[in-house]
Parts: sequence; C-alpha cells; structure tokens
Amino acid sequence: MADSFSQASRWFDNWQDYLRRAGPEMGDVQLEAAARLAVVLLCGEQSAIRIFAAEIGRRRNTAYERGIVELVSIERDERRHEQALRSFCEFLPKPDDQHRLRRRAQRFFAGLGRIDEMARHFGQISHLDAAVCKIMWHVEHSSLTVASPLRILAARIKCDEARHVSVSRRYATGLGLSRSIRLDDRARVSEDLVDMLSPLGPSFEVIGVDSDRLFAHIKSQRLS
Repeated sequence: MADSFSQASRWFDNWQDYLRRAGPEMGDVQLEAAARLAVVLLCGEQSAIRIFAAEIGRRRNTAYERGIVELVSIERDERRHEQALRSFCEFLPKPDDQHRLRRRAQRFFAGLGRIDEMARHFGQISHLDAAVCKIMWHVEHSSLTVASPLRILAARIKCDEARHVSVSRRYATGLGLSRSIRLDDRARVSEDLVDMLSPLGPSFEVIGVDSDRLFAHIKSQRLS
C-alpha cells in the first residue's frame, strides 16, 4: 500500500510540474469549455471524498479490514484528482454559469446519498465510477493535443476509476447488495447522470467529444 501511495504521489507531482511548465495547451474557446466541465468534475470528486471519508470513519473499528484499506486507497485517489483539477482550474476562466452548473451537479450527487441502505449506496457509486471511466475515455480520445495536461489527467483518472468500480462493487456485495437491486439501479443512475450533464454537451463538443456518442455510451451496459 505504501509503495502504491508513493507511486500515486510521484505521478501527481510530475503532472503538476508539467502543467506549470506547459500551461493548459488549449485555445481560448477550449479553455472556456474546459472551465465548465471542471465545475462539474470537481463537484464529483468532492462528493466522492465525503462519501469515502464518512464510510471509513463509520467502519474504522470493524473487522472488515480489507474493505477499509481499499476505501482509504480510493479516498487518496479522489483527493489527488481534486487537487489536480484545482491546479488546472488556475489556468481557466470563471464560467458565467458556474453557480448554476454547480447547483445542478450538487443536487445529483446529493441524490445518491439519500439512500439509507449503505450497500445500495455503494452499488450506485460503482455505476457512477463506471460512467466516469467512460467520460474520461472520451476526453482522452478528444481533439485535444496529445500533450494536453487535461488529456493526460483524463487518462489517469480513467485508470483509477476503473479500479474503483471493482472495489465499490465488491464492497457493496460484501454489505449484502443483491445483483438484482444493483442492476435495477444502474439505468436510473445513468439516466440521471446524463440529464445532469446535458447542459455540458456544447462544451464537450468544443474539445472534440461527440456528446451524443458520450451520453449513449454512459447509458450502455459496458463497464457497468
């Protein structure tokens, strides 16, 4: 675990150094689009940090040691993602509609936390993590330059979230979530996420992501 954390720390430091040297590697229109996307991505990372920190605290003194170790690892990843996004935002303009975008995103993420059954909550988190993988894949394969720090960051987040999917799903199963309930929740989480992201369609298009294809991919069964 210590070696894994050290590797994550080195990656983050290297990416930060590169961002400072290279800048965002975007034109003005792309910077404006990226700023709108970053508002929502930051809300997602902040929500994930709160969820995992709360569950770590709740289960700290239980016998489920493996699950806690994995949750701690995910929380560290999410904090790195948030820090990286905040660093990137230093190069971005403030979107005119940032407050509206933030409120819309916060309502969506708060909705995931209204379920009393923790097993089902983590099942939904696994669906959300799978969707984030899909979003990051599309950003990684956008028209951004290969050297774009955002494209590089998207590739990193995609890899981390792919691991988070399996951890969250395994944790939910360990808490007693049935496969039928997990599958029932999958479509709703995907539909609600696409609805929340819909105002960002034009911003995805500006950086070379086909928003219709992205939203269809989120709703698909793959990786979820």
